[in-house]
Amino acid sequence: MRILNAPNFCKTFSSTILIVACLLASLHSLAQSCASGDCQPGTIAGPYSAPEAAENTAANFPVCTSASCQASAWVNNQIEGIDAQQNVGTPYQFYDNALNLDTNIAVGQSAAGENAQVLQWANFRYLQAFDKVTGEPIFTKSGGTTAVPQNAIALWPALTEPECQTATGNVQVIYDRLDNRFVISRRTGYTVGSIAHYAICIAVSSSSDLSNPQTVWYAYEYSMDTVLPCIPSSNNCTAGGTYYYFPDWPRIGTWSNGFYITFDLEDSTEGFTEAGFEACQLDRADMALGHAANPMTCYTYTVPAADQPTLIHSLDVADIDSASGPPSGAPEYFLGIVNPSNALQGGNGQTLCTSATTPCTSNQLALFTWGTSGLAGPKFIPVNPYTPGCYDTSGGGTETNTVCVPEPSTNPATIGAYGSPSCGDFNTPCVDSLGDRMANRLTYNNFSAFGIDLEFLTASHVVMENAANQSTGIRYYILGVANGNAFPLINSNSGGKLSPADLADPNHSLFYFMPSAALDKYGNLGMTYTVSGAACSTCAVQPNPEVYFDLLPLGISNFGQLSPIVAGTGDEENTYHWGQYAATVIDPTDNLTFYGVGEYFNTSQTGTSNCSQPASDCYTWQTRIFREKFVF
Repeated sequence: MRILNAPNFCKTFSSTILIVACLLASLHSLAQSCASGDCQPGTIAGPYSAPEAAENTAANFPVCTSASCQASAWVNNQIEGIDAQQNVGTPYQFYDNALNLDTNIAVGQSAAGENAQVLQWANFRYLQAFDKVTGEPIFTKSGGTTAVPQNAIALWPALTEPECQTATGNVQVIYDRLDNRFVISRRTGYTVGSIAHYAICIAVSSSSDLSNPQTVWYAYEYSMDTVLPCIPSSNNCTAGGTYYYFPDWPRIGTWSNGFYITFDLEDSTEGFTEAGFEACQLDRADMALGHAANPMTCYTYTVPAADQPTLIHSLDVADIDSASGPPSGAPEYFLGIVNPSNALQGGNGQTLCTSATTPCTSNQLALFTWGTSGLAGPKFIPVNPYTPGCYDTSGGGTETNTVCVPEPSTNPATIGAYGSPSCGDFNTPCVDSLGDRMANRLTYNNFSAFGIDLEFLTASHVVMENAANQSTGIRYYILGVANGNAFPLINSNSGGKLSPADLADPNHSLFYFMPSAALDKYGNLGMTYTVSGAACSTCAVQPNPEVYFDLLPLGISNFGQLSPIVAGTGDEENTYHWGQYAATVIDPTDNLTFYGVGEYFNTSQTGTSNCSQPASDCYTWQTRIFREKFVF
C-alpha cells in the first residue's frame, strides 16, 4: 500500500477542483474543428436499426463449494487468473485453438447479505468468477468439486440463438453500476450460403452476486445485417463472396440511457483496410430486467475510399466508473487518437503519413458524442504531439503495422530506428504495441465537490519515445468534460504539474505497452501496463514481459517507481498478439481499490504443431489478477 500525507493531499485536491471548475466554464472554446491540416472528410450516416433477434434466460454456472476451490486465495493482493494450462474437466489443457487471448475483468459491488466477485473473461469463450474477499474461484462444471473456467457460449442456446454459438475473440465484461449487473458483450460471425454475417450477443446477470444460485443471465442476440454497411465491391450486398464490413475491435460502456458499443469497419477484401467505425445504442433499461428489448440503433462514420485507411478508428466508449453517473441529458462520449496524416508531406492531411525519415506526429484526439440527435463529431482536442507506438513508415502499406515490442527472444537486427523495417509479419518473435488506437478503457467519473459536478474522462495509448530504437511508452490523459465538450486537464509529456512525463523507461531500453487507466474517487490515476525488452547481455534477469501497476497521485507530477505485479520468465513466440484488453477497474464498493489484470509467461509459448496434445507448448499463457489501494 502507498501512503499519502492527508493534509497536503486535501489542500491539493481542493485547489485542483477549483482550477477545474474555472476551466470548465470555457470548455467550448478549447476544441478545434481541424488542427494542422490533419483532417479527412469523414461522414456520419444513420440511424440504422436492428431488432432483437432472440432472447433467453439462462441458469447461472454451477458454483463450487468444496475445500479444493480455495487454492487461489489472495496472496499479497494477487490471485492467479485463467491460465492456458488449467484443466476444464477433460484429459487436455485449457485451450480453444487460440494462441492469444483478450483477457479482461469486471468487479462487482459488495452488498449486505450477498457475496461479490471479480469476473474474468479469457480467450474465445471462457469465464471464471473469483470471490472478492477470499479470492477463491467459484465456477465449476455440473457436479464438479474443483473450480474450472466455464464456457460462456452456453448462455445463448443453439436452438434459439445459434448465431451466438460461434466462439469469438474481442469480448468484454463490464459491471453496470447503474443496475448492479455484470454484462458480457460478444461479436460473433457465422455464414449463410458461404456469405459471412455477424451478430452482437449480450448477456446481463440478474443480480450482482454470481455465487447466488438464484442469479440468472438474460442473453440477447442482434443480427447486424441491417446496420452494417456493404463493402464497395459487393454492389450493395448483391455480388461477390463478401457483403459486409468486418466489425472489429468492439468496445462497450454503460451510460444513463443505454449500453453503447463501438467497432471498426474493415474491408476484408482489401487487407482489412479500416474505412471508419460504427457506434450503436442498446436498450439497457429493459435488458437489465430481462424484458424484451427495443431495437439496436447505430450510426456509421466513414471516410472516402481514396482517403482510406481512416486516421480515426478503434474508438473507446465512455463507461461509468464512479458512484455518480452523468448529469441529466449528458451525451455519451467516444474518444480516439488521430493517426498522423500526410499534412507534412503536402498531402492536405487526408491520408497516412509515410515519411521514412521524419517521425510522423499527431497533435490531437478525436471526440464524438451521442446526444438527442444521435452521433456527432469529430471535435478535435489539441494535445501534446505524439508518434504512435511502432509506427512503421518503411514501405507502402506498412503504416498500420504497429508491431515492434521486443522480447529477449527477439532478433535485435529486426528492431531498427524509425522508418526502418521492424519485426512485423513476422519472422521473429515480437509483440504488437497497438500504437494506432486508444487502449482499453475510457472511464467516466463524476465527482461532486463545492456544489458542482465535475466530469472526467481517463484514457491512455502507446507512443514512440525514442526514434533510435522505437522504444515505446504510455501517453495518458485526464480530460475535463461538460455538455459534449472536453479538454485536457492532464496531458503527459510536456513537463509541469498538469502535464507530467509519459510513463516510460528513461533509458529507452525497455518498452512499455498494453496500458489501462482508471481514477479513484479522489482523482488518483492508476495504470496497469506491461514492460518488455530485448535480450540483455549484462542483466542477471532477462526482461521477459511482465505486468506492472503504478499510481499518479492527484497533484503529483510523476508516477512513482516501477511497481512489478508479476515477472514473466518466458516469451510469446508463436504470435505477435498480446493480452489486448488489459484492464484497470475501480471497486464500486469503495471507489478506491484498483483491480487489474495482465498477461505473462513462465514457459515460452513456441509451438505451432501437435497443439492438441496436453504436453504441447502451443498454449502456455497465464494471467494474474491483482488489487491496489491508495491509503490516506
